[in-house]
Amino acid sequence: MSFDKILEQIQKYDSIVIYGHKNPDGDCYGAQVGLRELIYALYPEKKVYITGTGCPRFFSILPKTDEVSDKIIHSSLAILVDGNDLSRMEDNRIFKARAWAKIDHHIDTHSFTEGPQVVDTLANSCCDMITGFAMSLNVNISNIGATALMLGVLTDSARFQFVSNYSETYERAKYLADCNADIESLNRILAKTNENSLACKGYIMSHYKKTKEGVIYIIYSKDKLKRLHMDANGASNFINLLGNIEGYPIWCSFAEYEDGKVRLEIRSNGPEVQPCAVRVGGGGHAQACGAQLDHLDYDIIQNVLDDLDDTLRKWREINHVGE
Repeated sequence: MSFDKILEQIQKYDSIVIYGHKNPDGDCYGAQVGLRELIYALYPEKKVYITGTGCPRFFSILPKTDEVSDKIIHSSLAILVDGNDLSRMEDNRIFKARAWAKIDHHIDTHSFTEGPQVVDTLANSCCDMITGFAMSLNVNISNIGATALMLGVLTDSARFQFVSNYSETYERAKYLADCNADIESLNRILAKTNENSLACKGYIMSHYKKTKEGVIYIIYSKDKLKRLHMDANGASNFINLLGNIEGYPIWCSFAEYEDGKVRLEIRSNGPEVQPCAVRVGGGGHAQACGAQLDHLDYDIIQNVLDDLDDTLRKWREINHVGE
């Protein structure tokens, strides 16, 4: 995995804007901040900006995103992180950039053809990839950059529960710790909850449903979310509460936004479910993916569930599960 072409692009442009995907999570926001700090460590004279909403719950220890003008974007290199194509970026002004590059760990849709890219679907997180990039350059990044990258490493691996290469992952985590990542503050923020969250978690555990084949799912209308004092993004973040229930290897949630659009999250501890997300306009990892639906249409939801049922049935047949 070589970042040489990306580094050449970074060297070429004095102004760089780093973009994250819609509904940014810890890995997306951490990758944006971490990559900016890495570029600063290499080229302190460059102007580097991050766009989007970021993750406000971490703004007490990590920087807010920037207000970036159209003029800056028109003259800048755009770097996509943690997203597999231009259409999934939160700030759609990315199309107005002067040039593009991409760093990502999702299954490649091959829709990005605008510039150099590094895609590693085996990487635990995009932050993991950028950490490896920094280590390959033998450069120490700031404690802010290290903290941001550690945020992505922690959240996308569920605090090291889901790791593809333990020795490499822990080596990179050690590098970030040696760069003074504020792991204590990250864990404190990640561990925090509130009464609204507890109420939502209780609702999930007592109201989830099961399909005929054994897909676990829950649907949140915007009216239900209001009664729970929760929004669609907050509820969707609890998706893994439905995981690891014996005998149910696929689980998903549908959460309605105030504007009527619906956030779909799909997870699996066996079958490959990413194609199901792709078929409704989404994407992601083989076993952790999602999409945004135009509205809360129960016929569409049933189609998604039928697709997941079919996926689960075929997986059981191929792997002789339940025989």
